[in-house]
Amino acid sequence: MPVEIANVFDVPEVLLQFLVAFAIGGLIGLEREKEEEKYAGLRTLALLCGSGPVIVYYGELSGYPQLTGLYLTLALVLAIGVAAVRYSVAREDLGFTTSVTVFLVALLGVLVGYGRYVEASSIAIITVFVLAKKRHMRSYVENLTYQELTDSLKLAALVFILYPILPTEPIDPYGVVSLREVLVFAIFVLLIEFAAYVSMRQFGGSKGLQITGLLAGMANSFATAAVMARMANQSKEALDSASSGIMLSVISMIVRNVGLASILAFAIFWTIWQPAVVMIVIGFAIAYVLFQWGEQYDDFDIEIDSPFSFRSAAKFAAIYIAITVVSVAAQELFGDVGLLATAYTGGLVSSAAVSVSAATVYNQGAASVEAAGGMVMLGIMASLTSKIVLVELINGRMRLKAMLPMTIVGIVGLGIYLLLSFL
Repeated sequence: MPVEIANVFDVPEVLLQFLVAFAIGGLIGLEREKEEEKYAGLRTLALLCGSGPVIVYYGELSGYPQLTGLYLTLALVLAIGVAAVRYSVAREDLGFTTSVTVFLVALLGVLVGYGRYVEASSIAIITVFVLAKKRHMRSYVENLTYQELTDSLKLAALVFILYPILPTEPIDPYGVVSLREVLVFAIFVLLIEFAAYVSMRQFGGSKGLQITGLLAGMANSFATAAVMARMANQSKEALDSASSGIMLSVISMIVRNVGLASILAFAIFWTIWQPAVVMIVIGFAIAYVLFQWGEQYDDFDIEIDSPFSFRSAAKFAAIYIAITVVSVAAQELFGDVGLLATAYTGGLVSSAAVSVSAATVYNQGAASVEAAGGMVMLGIMASLTSKIVLVELINGRMRLKAMLPMTIVGIVGLGIYLLLSFL
């Protein structure tokens, strides 16, 4: 349902809609002002977008909603006119970005007029980002190889063609392995590899892996650890940086899990903040030492024919399935010792899901705050365990610089939590 912002402020809603649309058009127009030969700048786009809600309002008031269609038609004519003027001035450098932007701004104004503020604002932000990154995108496209383009199309096929037709029901006897979830994990691996590929190009080898570890770990630290271990497996020079990147992904995972639980049930925060802070500090210290004291390189001797390695993604997906099935089978064989055992088992698959579940059972009164905090901690421990096993399977040379630090972080964090629980 559209947000009734007029109920918050005692002013006509059409006026507020005009101001919102004017700001959206102005934001896009501000970026267009940087063009050397601008044909539609800040004032033009701000007024064009602002007129959208006015047209919608007048159409509904007068009983002629067709005015909105007429307005968009005129906006399309204006966009074509901008393209024609530009063609007459610069025949050799004809582009349609400004024309498309003009029509899009008019559409955003109409969206605001119908009360779709979030949608219009989100599209505007994405538009400004794409327009602002014009030079970077052009540089990347110019250096894009045919293999990279082909692999990008394969990734799109996985997302838009294969994912919708996969069954949603689990396919294993234990009811935990969903082909859709496995595909999502494989896509995460591919996207993180792409992020590492771009980061190393942009910031250099060592720094690129640090940035990838810190940011990608927030989305999927398990997949991030897999990519880092693979990088270190391909190049000995990348061992220190990849190990540091894994530790940064661990930090991101801890922050994400504690943050999720705390946002949904803030009382949980007070039961786990101390061990969480200690784990984060230790993790940062280890990552810093590995990065500063280790060898730093602007480039690694890694053969990356494409930013998307489908073979490695398939291998990591197979390992993901194996760890999931084995963990659940072990629980079936040895029995469920309660909520905490379930949390640990679930954390082997998704520690973020455990954090959400912990907050849910606490809010429903099914668990005490101490038990919910224990679930979050065990989810983190399980996540560390799965990454240690994964790194061992991919690259045994990382025992000292990745697996041992993760073990230390886990033991210290769990020890502090247990100590505080019994005090």
